[in-house]
Amino acid sequence: MRVRRTLAALSTIVPLVWAATGCSDTSAGQITATRGATFTQTISNPIHGKCHAFAPLGVDRVSNGLAIDIVLHRGASCTDPVGRPSSYLATTLTTSAVVSLGLWHSFSTVGWGPPAAPN
Repeated sequence: MRVRRTLAALSTIVPLVWAATGCSDTSAGQITATRGATFTQTISNPIHGKCHAFAPLGVDRVSNGLAIDIVLHRGASCTDPVGRPSSYLATTLTTSAVVSLGLWHSFSTVGWGPPAAPN
């Protein structure tokens, strides 16, 4: 009967260990943001659940190279001025700002994607 107990213990513990080693607070990939043809900003592996700022003057084009979706905000600290809504950007897509609504100044991540490799 000893084999059954050992097997039962391993079948319970091993998946928990795998799950714990795969967890990460970062979102794997890169966000590439530009303003015109003269400015490019790249943010790699942003921390999940945190607001991330773009350059102080803002950006007008964003490419989402993360494994998860993001929300682009027109205000600082992931806020949006009245009448200037946020924009949802799914993974692997690129979008450009509507000039009349203003530039994007920050973004936040949405949901949990596949785990990032620990650094």
